[in-house]
Amino acid sequence: MPGNEVDVALFLFRNLHKLTLPHLGIVDEVGFPSSGPSKYSICIREEDLSRLSSDDSRKKADIYVNGKGISIKQKGSQFDFNRLQRAEMEELFKTVGISDIKEVIDKLEFEVRRFHTTKGIPRDRPWRDSFSEEDFYKLLEYLMMKGSPNVGISKHPAEYVMEAPTRISSGRDIDVYTFKEYFDKYKDHFKVSIRRSWLGQKSGSEHGRARSLISKPGNLPFVFDTVSGKPNTGWREEWPKDARRTAYYLMLSKV
Repeated sequence: MPGNEVDVALFLFRNLHKLTLPHLGIVDEVGFPSSGPSKYSICIREEDLSRLSSDDSRKKADIYVNGKGISIKQKGSQFDFNRLQRAEMEELFKTVGISDIKEVIDKLEFEVRRFHTTKGIPRDRPWRDSFSEEDFYKLLEYLMMKGSPNVGISKHPAEYVMEAPTRISSGRDIDVYTFKEYFDKYKDHFKVSIRRSWLGQKSGSEHGRARSLISKPGNLPFVFDTVSGKPNTGWREEWPKDARRTAYYLMLSKV
């Protein structure tokens, strides 16, 4: 979720009936995903925007504009999908329709092992090293627009991608794309980003994340008894050195 989600919604709301955007036309209505029987609730007051959730994997549409689900992305480098676990891959890849699941997973496991054991390898890896263009397109489209590994198809899918900077000066700062337009524009900027957490690191959230990753048997190909790198916050003094572990997960990013 971009940090400018509320700012984008607020700009749209303040410019109702004055702003024209690609694919959407004149912006006459801004809404937010609803948990009730209706798909979304219409924003009547600026205060309604406080109901926008900043972290909810169940929805792909951050807002609704003229009844269309919109995934908001901040211009520049960002994560288009966070924290893909090894344990989720087989089922997710079946859902998406990846052509050769074993081959793709083997390549991703190789990338993680190589990163863990070899110094100097960038953690942001070219997606073409593991996926065909058709497979990566299907995976990214599903994760950005349709669903998530842990919750399946979203009740709030996105029809369009909206890009905006952190500070919006005018409607010219906002771009609206179909997913194909977005993919074609940025496909040379997407990466499969390798990230890790350490069991035994001082950060409570990251130590907990590592513990959670390690607890799932399906993640074990991404878990190592040896330590690669070191956490910026340092290590827990009470945690035995020989009990430290490195656990990996993947993120799909745009750089």
